[in-house]
Amino acid sequence: MTSNGLVTRRFARGDLVFRDGDQAQEAYRIVEGFVSIWRDNHGERVNVGTRGDGEIIGEMALLDDTVRSANVTAESDLVVEVITPDVLQSLLDGSPAVLAAILHQLLESLRTANDMLGEYQSRLRELEAARPVA
Repeated sequence: MTSNGLVTRRFARGDLVFRDGDQAQEAYRIVEGFVSIWRDNHGERVNVGTRGDGEIIGEMALLDDTVRSANVTAESDLVVEVITPDVLQSLLDGSPAVLAAILHQLLESLRTANDMLGEYQSRLRELEAARPVA
């Protein structure tokens, strides 16, 4: 348990923190270490991003009560604080700074998704232009 009363959890380098499609029961604030966030695209690992000290992972599915939308792997030994729905609500009610941090994280995720979409659209146009005309 940390000084702020949150339960901590540890993962070893290479551990899967959570999997795409898992039901979200909690989010995590990274205390120490870093993770990679990735999707599986027909057996190919597509990196979506990384997160490190002080950043939150798993917040999207927890906020809207859906399943996980990506895989997260510990890329170093990892220590996280566990944020349950009750803890999240308490933090949001009592701390505008926590709300600001979560909003910042969500906006960063949205920007990353938009950048990736733009790259995929550009690549698709290149492939369509290179396709032989029948």
